[in-house]
Amino acid sequence: MARRSSYVDIDRIRDRLVSLIRIPSITGEEDAIVSHIANWLQQFDAEIDYWNDGIASLQRDPRYPGHEVERAWAPVVVGVLRGEQPGPSVLLTGHVDVVPPGDYTRWQDEPFSGVTRGDRVFGCGASDMKSGLVAAMACFEAFAESGRNFPGRIIFAAVPAEEDSGLGTLAAIRGGWQADACIIPEPTTGASGVPELVIAHAGAMSLKVEVPGKSAHASKRLQGESALDHFFTIYQAMREDERRLNEREKHPLMGVHPLPYATNVGTIQGGLWSSSVMDHLEAQVRVGVALDETIDEAEARFRDGVMAQIKDDPWLRENPPRITRLASGFGSAQTRRDHPLVEALAESAEEEFRRTPEVAAVPYGCDMSGWVRLAGVPTVIYGPGEIDLAHAPNESVSLEATYKVARTLVKTTERLLEMDPATMKLVPDDAVP
Repeated sequence: MARRSSYVDIDRIRDRLVSLIRIPSITGEEDAIVSHIANWLQQFDAEIDYWNDGIASLQRDPRYPGHEVERAWAPVVVGVLRGEQPGPSVLLTGHVDVVPPGDYTRWQDEPFSGVTRGDRVFGCGASDMKSGLVAAMACFEAFAESGRNFPGRIIFAAVPAEEDSGLGTLAAIRGGWQADACIIPEPTTGASGVPELVIAHAGAMSLKVEVPGKSAHASKRLQGESALDHFFTIYQAMREDERRLNEREKHPLMGVHPLPYATNVGTIQGGLWSSSVMDHLEAQVRVGVALDETIDEAEARFRDGVMAQIKDDPWLRENPPRITRLASGFGSAQTRRDHPLVEALAESAEEEFRRTPEVAAVPYGCDMSGWVRLAGVPTVIYGPGEIDLAHAPNESVSLEATYKVARTLVKTTERLLEMDPATMKLVPDDAVP
C-alpha cells in the first residue's frame, strides 16, 4: 500500500492555494471562503458540520473575547473522517480570515491575485495563513483518498475571526468540537526556510485608560490639571509594570525574545481646543499576558501596578484613572516540550526537511490559546508561512515549504492515531522543562 504522504500533490496544493487567495476573506467577510471549503469537503465521504454562530449568542458566552469588526455571525465548517477502529482524535485547524491589504499601490500585483513566480505564491493571506490552511486540507484529503484503515478520527476545522481575537475558535468549541491533539499551521517558518515547532505563545488584551484633568485657559495653565501631563505619569507606571513582568519570565524559550510581553499604547485622544488645558484623555493600550497568567490575572496585575506607582501623585490619588477592558483577545498558552504531540511532529518534520525543527515560543497570540485554555486540548503551531511577511504588502509563501508541511502533517497524524489517548492528556500549567 502506498504511503499516505504520497497522496499529497504539489500541483493541487498550488491550485488550491491560488483559489483561496482569490477569495478576499477579510475579517468579517468570511462567508464565501467557508462556503467554498464546505463544498470542497462534500467530495469526500466525510461528516460535515457547517453552521453560523450568532454574534449575540457569542457575546453572552462568559468566554467571549470581544471583537472589533462588525458581524452578525461567525461561520464555521468542520469535516470529520472516522477510521475503522477506535482511537484518538486529531484536529487540524486554521483561520480563513485575512487583514485588509492596505494601500494597493504598495503591492506589486493585485493583492488577491494569487500570482505565482517560481516557488513563491503571492497574495493577501498567502503566508498568514492560507498556505497553512491548504496544508491541513491536503493532509485531510490524503486520509480521505487512502481508505479508512486507521484508528480514531481526523477533524478539520476552518474558522473565521482569528485576526479579531479568536471568536471563530470559540464558536467551534461552543459547537462541541474536541480532540486529543491539535495542530494549527500558522506561519512559523524563519530565515532558514525550515518551520519552527511552536509550543508556547504569549497572550494579549486591550484596555481603555481614561485620565481626568481640569480645564483652564492655556495662558493660566498652572491653574488647570493637564490630563496629558498626568498620562505621562501613568505611562511610566505602564513601562515599569512591563519591565517587572519581563524580568520575572523564566520560561527558557520565551526568554530568548528581547521583549516577550509588550505593553503598547496604540491610540490617544483628548482635549477640545489648543487654548484650553486638556481636561480628559483616553488611551487604548495593548497589554501582554504571560504564560503563567490568565487574562483576568494580567488585568489585575496591570491595574495594581499602575495604581501603586501613582499613589504619590496628589492629583491622580484623588482622581485616579479609569481602566476598563475593551477586549480579552488571546490568552497565553503552552504545551509541554515532552508531550507526545511535540515528539511526533518533530520526528515527522525531521523526516521531511532532513533536519530537526527548532522548538520555539512566540511573543504573539493565536487560536492555540482557545484550544488549550478553553477546551483543554494539547496544541502546537507548525506551518509553512513566514510571520515576517504576514500583514505586509507583497505577502508570499514558498510552495515547496507548503508541500513539505502537508506531508509532515500526514506523517504526524499517522503517528498520533496509533497512540493511546490517555497519554496525550494536557497537564494544566505544566511549564516546558
